[in-house]
Amino acid sequence: MTTPEPRPQGTGQPSVVPGVVLLGGAAVLIIVVLINPDMPGWLRTTIAIVAVVMVLLLLVFAVRLFRITARGGRR
Repeated sequence: MTTPEPRPQGTGQPSVVPGVVLLGGAAVLIIVVLINPDMPGWLRTTIAIVAVVMVLLLLVFAVRLFRITARGGRR
């Protein structure tokens, strides 16, 4: 039995875990605002702002991921 050759860094596909975490977090925050109407206005506004920031970060991550995969993983 032979051991596999170690792959050089940067040759694999990039991870999508950060995007999934951002998407899940934003979804949870949006659902909290929609389900729980009995919260103070400042808290609802804060949660909405955090959700919007998370969605914007997700868009930035998606563009970055697209650019990396479109180049074929070359750096």
